[in-house]
Amino acid sequence: MKRIALIFLLVTMFVGFTKAQVLDPVLGARAYKKVNTQGDDATHLSYLREADVMWSKRIWRTLDLRQKQNLVLYYPLDSATLGKRSFIQVVYDEFVANPENIGPDAVKIYKSYELREPYDHDELMNYFQPSDSVANIDMNGNLVDTVVTKFFGDIKNEVIKIRLMEDWFFDKQRSVLDVRILALGVEIPLYATLTDVDPFTQQAIFSQWDKKDEPMVFWFYYPAMRPTLSIHECFQRHNDAARISFDGIFITRMFSSYITKEENVYDRYIKDYTAGLDALLEAERVSNEIGEFEQNLWEY
Repeated sequence: MKRIALIFLLVTMFVGFTKAQVLDPVLGARAYKKVNTQGDDATHLSYLREADVMWSKRIWRTLDLRQKQNLVLYYPLDSATLGKRSFIQVVYDEFVANPENIGPDAVKIYKSYELREPYDHDELMNYFQPSDSVANIDMNGNLVDTVVTKFFGDIKNEVIKIRLMEDWFFDKQRSVLDVRILALGVEIPLYATLTDVDPFTQQAIFSQWDKKDEPMVFWFYYPAMRPTLSIHECFQRHNDAARISFDGIFITRMFSSYITKEENVYDRYIKDYTAGLDALLEAERVSNEIGEFEQNLWEY
């Protein structure tokens, strides 16, 4: 009898301890409090002088979040999963919908990679959370105007591409080929309302949201994003105790991408003058050209 009572006591203590770890308001859903990433500053980049840049090339590239190496930026789809948030959810929460992101120090969102014309908040929210006034049938069978909204939670799963504008350069002071990300663009799908004819009233009423073929790209000045991205951690495949921040993902080049444009006199993208396999080969040529430039500087 004493043995049974002892076993029951031990099981009760273990269950209580487990629940305390999960529900603890300080520790959260971990066995310990995670503070390393939250207190991190953005990685310091080496000082660069114009006199030290002996060669440079501006590149535009695209990250497809469906590729295996980029899945850490796409998932989790549910933002309530153990405190984790996807990259696009962090962008929306911290820069788009954040009421504190206002004033002269706010991280602005621009209409092009030239970073000249920013969006105002109302215009921006109409893209990230579109709404429209449509006709609908109420409970009494009357035709009424209704405002329908497609919330960002229903859109974020369709955000599958990120664009980067970056400068590659050779720093003769340090004798290294280096890169700086200047702008980051997020492709947000656009939606329009579709109508259908009601069989009883023969009136056109709201049917569904229709996704357009071409997305809208919203550009950020990346150095302004870094302090925020550096305190939000990303999933680590091999060691959950040594996670890296979203800023670390981009700074250390832990992503897969393909080149879509190099700076040229015609200001054309690769898709504007070639397509298919030739476009892939052209992107590979540009990438190899950068690597070969550095290799040709050395003697073996």
